[in-house]
Amino acid sequence: MADPYFTEIRYRSNSSNDFIEVAIDEGTDVSGIQIVVYNPSGTVRSINDIGDYQGTMLGKDVYSLSGVGVFKEGAIALVQDGTVIDFISFDNEVTATGGPADGLTSTQIGSTGNNQNTSVQLDENGNWTTGTLNEGTIPCFLAGTKIATKRGEVAVEDLRPGDMVVVRDGGFAPIRWIGSVCTNARGGLFEQNAPIRIPRGSMGRNMPARDLYVSPNHRIWMRDASFEVVFAEQEVLIPAKHLVGWSGIQQVNYVPEPEYFHLLFDNHQIIMSDGMLTESFHPGEVTMDQFEHEARDELLRLFPELIELASYGDTARRCLKSYEVPLALKVKSAA
Repeated sequence: MADPYFTEIRYRSNSSNDFIEVAIDEGTDVSGIQIVVYNPSGTVRSINDIGDYQGTMLGKDVYSLSGVGVFKEGAIALVQDGTVIDFISFDNEVTATGGPADGLTSTQIGSTGNNQNTSVQLDENGNWTTGTLNEGTIPCFLAGTKIATKRGEVAVEDLRPGDMVVVRDGGFAPIRWIGSVCTNARGGLFEQNAPIRIPRGSMGRNMPARDLYVSPNHRIWMRDASFEVVFAEQEVLIPAKHLVGWSGIQQVNYVPEPEYFHLLFDNHQIIMSDGMLTESFHPGEVTMDQFEHEARDELLRLFPELIELASYGDTARRCLKSYEVPLALKVKSAA
């Protein structure tokens, strides 16, 4: 199991607004983890636990410790079971004169200067950068949804065309095309682009197996015998955004620039993502318009028949409209 690590630190605000964020493998016991804050002189300012649980993102539990003052010329140590995992500082190096890091000199990771509205953050390459506040998120792990394939679960960004993916109808199907798009989920674009979090186990036992993050319009497979009475189908597809507020499902504000991956097959498929059945990409008119020009052109080169979008075929299951979803959830809850 991997060691815990710092992911974001805000240290230029007042003490109540400073925070230290840590990530660790999902389900890890954190009782032996401490965050030790050091003064510029190297003496211990405070010894703290890991802080408050913020959520699980693609296999990592995220914790944030707030309300502790962090000097711009001070340092912080991450300690697990008495061993110093990391000892970092900001505007200068610090040599500890006490506490678990006694005798160690910090690694200077960078500075936010005098800007109180920024933090130092770990990027996707493991480097420290300065940016706007992202407390509660690990941007580099957003692209990590595990897809069930013939060779086991594989992170979506590691899949390639030709990989055989487990599908509900027919065993396995080869991926024909993979695309991705980075979006802005800040401010007025939040509702349109911010990920929907489906908590682990919220849809049944081990469904999903870990917290699953999807785009708002990504459709989720649901099955219930009661659906047949009202929809003439036991299995349906429901856009994730219409499930918000039900069974702990929520739209999250801690992924300001989500990257979404699209998997295209010869036909629309129901696939297993993070232990739960969801849809593959269906190149309908709305979703095609959302692609960047290069991605859209590549898709049309590979599948020229998609110029006539209707030729791609029907969706794998009936897709419920927004006004049908409350009825579906009502009859499912009553069943």
